[in-house]
Amino acid sequence: MVEKFELNPFEIKAEISNILSKLSDVKDFETYEVHYRTLDMQSDKNIIVKLLFKEINTSQKNPELIKFLLIRYCPKDELIERLWNIIKNNMASNNAKIFALDLLRDIDTDWSYEECGQYLDNPNELVNSDTKKILDNAIINPEVQIDFLDFLSSLPENDQIILLQSLSDDYSNDELANMLIPVFLSMSETKTGKTALDILGNSKSQLAYHALQTSLDFVNDDLKAAVNKNLSILKLSGIREDNSIEFYKNLLKDSKPYKFCITYPDGHGNQAVIVSRLKKSGKVQFVAIVIDDYKGIRDCFGFNEISKFECNAIIERFYRGQRALALASGILKSILQSAEKLSGQKVPYEYVCWKNLLADIEPETLEPDFTPKKLSTKEFEEILKYDFTDYWFLNSTYSDEYEEFLTNLENVNPQDYDAFIDSNLEKVFFDEEYKVWKERILHTAILKHFAGENKAAQNLYSLYNDKNLVREFLKNILRKSIYEYCFAKNEKEKIKAIEEMWVK
Repeated sequence: MVEKFELNPFEIKAEISNILSKLSDVKDFETYEVHYRTLDMQSDKNIIVKLLFKEINTSQKNPELIKFLLIRYCPKDELIERLWNIIKNNMASNNAKIFALDLLRDIDTDWSYEECGQYLDNPNELVNSDTKKILDNAIINPEVQIDFLDFLSSLPENDQIILLQSLSDDYSNDELANMLIPVFLSMSETKTGKTALDILGNSKSQLAYHALQTSLDFVNDDLKAAVNKNLSILKLSGIREDNSIEFYKNLLKDSKPYKFCITYPDGHGNQAVIVSRLKKSGKVQFVAIVIDDYKGIRDCFGFNEISKFECNAIIERFYRGQRALALASGILKSILQSAEKLSGQKVPYEYVCWKNLLADIEPETLEPDFTPKKLSTKEFEEILKYDFTDYWFLNSTYSDEYEEFLTNLENVNPQDYDAFIDSNLEKVFFDEEYKVWKERILHTAILKHFAGENKAAQNLYSLYNDKNLVREFLKNILRKSIYEYCFAKNEKEKIKAIEEMWVK
């Protein structure tokens, strides 16, 4: 019997991308059943279907395979209904409508060209009476906002600019700004992003004022003059105070913070974050975020309305085996704000949309009152056994420096591994890499503190402040990495020698 293996939404997204890439030149999809096993095993096919429909509105890099997978995972009646929604949606691209028409022709016996053809519009005529409704809904529903941004991203740059200018001709104020802020923040270096910036300057919106003011902390210097110019235009229109927080707090008044969780960083600095809010209706707004300590916000995925049961099930699948820390919402907001600063102007637009769920939460300080002490040998060895260290090792493709380290290691006898590690440590953990790992130790100390594990927090903070012990700690990281490398290659003799030296 094949073991059931549940994936979280990010892993499902990666699996779909992997299938689309691997089968890019295939025509007979039925003969490649092995590639669909992982998706077939997922008990909840709704996430798979949602992500496949997202592909329709974005890259469509393998449309025939997307059709095949939709038929495989989406019940027929639901699929027909969703395809008709695309066809009748005035914000859907012609490509998406043609895709939907094509698939309908294969599965819907009531399909008729005459009925469907009336919905095919010129892309330049997309903005119509339905747009106002979309803009209004996007303020209270980030999923609608993201659907618009997915659609915008699927267009050629010239059509993107035409669409933004069309919107600016008919709309202004907060509804328009809410839609264009993530366009500017996620695409600021492009012509589309700069067009959005100029429109925001003329929007007379408090939301635009807040977005442009805060963007000065991370946009490139060559953009700051344009941002300041548009801030001046907003001020001349009467927008002189940042009231955006109150605006979003008012939108959030019928919900409250629910579950806020985070994992310890792994060996690549990745952390999985959950943010959720409970509405008065009993439904949950749910956001999953991946961050790391190199580039900040890496990915983001959310649902505007799911049940508590669905929320708990996704959290269980998302963390699968890793320890999740339940933190105060203000602490988690501070951690996310730090990740945003690392991202600079490369924050995913999905995150820009979902982060407004944190608007009514005050960030809390991440600086506990620690005093470093001299660690004993026993205390240092205890650190090496902490739960999070199970994931603190380098995989074989971690960096060019580590790949070179492994290449040279092939010519070293296991009994000489410690000497080899000692002489090559600074090559793998060069200055920038050393700093990242040192800060990772501090960050983990802070997490331990807020998890109520004060002794572990104190030990980690003391380690952070001891240069010699940090070096010893990193040597242990390399030992574990070598062991994992030999284990993956099934090099039994080396594994045995390593266990004799380091494990026993």
